[in-house]
Order: sequence, then structure tokens, then C-alpha cells
Amino acid sequence: MRIKNELKKGIDEVLRKLHLEIPDYSLEFAPEEIGGDFATNVALIAGSRTEKLSIEIAEGISRALQEVEPDTIERIEVAKPGFINIYIVRKRWHRELAMILKEGKNYGKTNIGKGMKILIEFVSANPTGPLHVGHGRGASIGDSLANILRETGYQVVKEYYVNDIGNQIDLLEKSINIRQKELRGEDVSLPEGAYRGSYVKEIAEELESKYGKKKSFDCREYAVQKILSWVRKDLEDFGVKFDRWFFESSLYKKNKVNKIVNSLKSKNLIYERDGAQWFKSSQFGDEKDRVVIRENKKPTYFTSDITYHYHKFKRGSKKVINVWGADHHGYVDRIRASVAALGISPEDLKIILYQLVSLRRGGQQVSMSTREGEFVTLRQVMEEVGKDASRFFFLMRGADSRLDFDLELAKKQSPENPVYYVQYAHARICSIFREKRKKEYKKVSLTERTEEEEKESIEIIKRLSRYPEVVKNCAQRYEPHHLTGYLQDLAKCFHHYYDKYRVLSGDKSATQSRLKLVGAIQLVISNGLGLLGISAPQKM
Repeated sequence: MRIKNELKKGIDEVLRKLHLEIPDYSLEFAPEEIGGDFATNVALIAGSRTEKLSIEIAEGISRALQEVEPDTIERIEVAKPGFINIYIVRKRWHRELAMILKEGKNYGKTNIGKGMKILIEFVSANPTGPLHVGHGRGASIGDSLANILRETGYQVVKEYYVNDIGNQIDLLEKSINIRQKELRGEDVSLPEGAYRGSYVKEIAEELESKYGKKKSFDCREYAVQKILSWVRKDLEDFGVKFDRWFFESSLYKKNKVNKIVNSLKSKNLIYERDGAQWFKSSQFGDEKDRVVIRENKKPTYFTSDITYHYHKFKRGSKKVINVWGADHHGYVDRIRASVAALGISPEDLKIILYQLVSLRRGGQQVSMSTREGEFVTLRQVMEEVGKDASRFFFLMRGADSRLDFDLELAKKQSPENPVYYVQYAHARICSIFREKRKKEYKKVSLTERTEEEEKESIEIIKRLSRYPEVVKNCAQRYEPHHLTGYLQDLAKCFHHYYDKYRVLSGDKSATQSRLKLVGAIQLVISNGLGLLGISAPQKM
């Protein structure tokens, strides 16, 4: 990224000298089939805006750029109709390697956020049961994205919104009470939609054992706190720690919901119809207006959500990110409409929708739930394949793509398993440095560096130099999955290099060069896995 910045600075200086104003050109790492290290379309854009041919402009820019950056540029090739392909001198790549090693744990950090405050809300599962596999994907995306945003200079608050009131909590209480009666020998039947999982019986048994028929006891609060304790423990073991747990009930205790409704009324954005009160959300891009106060005078869930989102911003967040399951897609426009109605730019609200997860075992799809109300929990997946494999697999695809999670593959200790492949690269490098301390390698015959090895080393350094840009792109696009792909590619490069060249040998110069290279690979893998909330083991 440093070299790219140097080149961009040089190109901008050349454009000024040529009296050309082209702010929107691209400068990217060149694809392997093109040749060169970097490619730019600046001459093509200039040609479309002037009377000169792009190829002539490219030749002029190339000559001037080589004069501006003689210590960085080896040569420049111009390709029709006006592409500029830039080759970097090898010494500059080796200097980049030294700078990567010097930066250490700080390599990859940038300050594009400039301290902007971001609130990211994710998981936020109703406290009516354990976390399931889908929640694991949301947790992986939200937590990794928060880490990446912090790495790029943002102030980030991770928040879990607890829906601790409403119909779903009423139904949970009713389900538990029925199970309590069942424990007392009464004939019972569960109503449609009741919670049927074994965890409901577990809570009922605890309540019967501790409190029996005491009417003064708050069964609802006990159940919510019990389930939340499971959720907290699952998330903690999954490597996720929230900065704040925000309870929906607090919005009502402090009369915040009524204040928001009154605020919308004062803007003439509420009207009555059929005994209910409606918000004019269609004026702000929603497909239709929405009820905020029912005929029974009770607020809807949507009213709580309007209030909650308003107070997210009121607490000082300049940007709010919601990570939701794809089943919430119909909710996006109405929330954005409510934010706009309250005087907040909808552009400051980013909603990430993640698609479903399908579990597979040996090529066969695993049933995610049963008639008895049981479902595959995040805890079960973690216990089978581990936290690291779970997080990595959840992050292997973009949020907008369905994810097939192969449980058997996630447990394999082979190159087929992507997380094992990446972690094993790190562990292998750690073993190299342990071997170096023993000094036994000096007895190994000389293995000098060849021109072929030098070229391969430069290619790896190029990949290492892209790491800050990968992290930056993940932050700007809100897409952490690009980092898993990058780490897999880097691990592949290392394993190929390791299998082909002996790092430690009797040739001191060659050994030092190789140690620098693999040391930088180790550093970047460790930094990258850290952002994904995955460990970088020293032994495997």
C-alpha cells in the first residue's frame, strides 16, 4: 500500500505538470496475465477528456513518472489503447518487507475512520431460547467487522438489543407455566406457536424446584435472565464480547417511546385510521404506511424499533450498522424511513443482511430442527468443530450469499480445510523459528538463493504489501469475508514456498533472507486472524 501511495503521489505530480486534472483514475495491482506490478487507466481517462490520443498521453506520463520516482520504478510499459503498466525495482520490494517487519502488530492499521463513532448492533436474538447456527454467522460478521473498523481508526461500540418485552416473552412465560403444570401431574397441551424445546422443561424444573407455586415470583424475569446467561456464555466462548446490552424495556421505563410518537405527531407524520395510529412512512421511501399504536392503544414492535434507532444516534453515533438475518429484509425500508422522518440521514444507517446457513455432513444436508422444537445450536457446532473453525467458515462467503457449512470438512486436519490450512502455515513458521534457536540447521548443506526463488519471494512480498488495503476495503465495504480469502491465498503461497525451498541452511545470507520473508508471512497471518477473532497457534 505504501508503494501504491508513492506511485499515486508521483502520478498526481506529473498530472499537475502536464496541466491535467484527473481525480478519478484508478491505480491497482496488475493482474498476472497483464504483466507489471501496477496498472493505471489515467491516460485513457485523460484521452477521453482532451483532443490527444490516449496512447500519446500514456507515453508522456510514463516518461515524466520515471523521472519523478527513479528509486521506485524499474520500467514502464505502455499498452494500447493507453494502459500504463508499472514495474517496481526489487530493492524497493525488499525495503517494503523490512518496513512490514518493523511495524509488527501495527501493520495493517490505518486511520481512515479518523475517530468517527460507529455503533454496530448484531445477534440481538430474542431471549426465548439458545442461539442457533444462524446467530453464529451474524456474530462472526458483526464481531469481525467491529475489529476491522477499530483497526482502521473508528471508535466502535458493539451492542446487543434485548427484546425483553412483548408477545414472544408472554409466550415464553406461558410455555414454561404449562410445563410446570405438567411436572405437577396435570394434563396439559401446548398452544400453537409455543416454545417446545427441552430448555423450556429445564427452566420449568428449576422453577418448580426453587419456588413451586409461589405467585409472587416473577417467572418471566427468571426465564429471560436464565436464557440470557446461556447466550452470554455462548458468545463469550465464541470470542464475542459486547460493550453494551440494551434492553427494550428501558425505552418504556423512561417514557422514550411516547416521546418519539409525540415527536412524529408534531411533524404531522401520524394519522388515525380504524382506531389505530399510523406513521406516514411511505413519504420516506417505504412501500406503505405503518401502524405505530394499535387499536388497543399499545405500541407495535416497530414503534420500539423507531425509538431504539433514534437513541442509537442520539448517544453520539455518527454511523449505525445493523447486522440482521435475511428474514428481516422487509423491515429495512420502514426503519430507514423512520430514521429519515426524525431528521437523520438514512445514509448514516447501514443494514447488512446475511443469508441462511445450511449444515452439511459428508455431502448430506443436516436437519436444522425437529418437530419437538429442538434445533442445532451454536453451542453444538462449536463443541463439534471448535470456535476457530466455526468463525472462519461463517466468514468464507459474503453476507449476501447462502452458506453451506460442511461439519466434516471443518474438522479435517488437511489442506482441504481452509482454516486448518491458514493456521498450519502460522504454526509451521513458528516451528522454523524454534528450530533456528537450536542452531542445528547450520549443519545442513548450503542452499543458495536462485533467480527463480527471488522472483517467487517478490511475488509473496507483493501479496504482503496488499494486506493494509485488504483490511481497508473490508472496512469501507463492511465485508469481512475478503480477509478470509486473502489469508487462504497467502497461506497457499507460503506452503508452496516452504515445500520448495529450505528456509534454514548453512548459507547465512540465504537463511536470513528466507527468515525475513516467512517472518512477515507469520506476522500478517497472525494480524489477519486476530481481526477475524481466530487464534494463530504456534503448534498444531
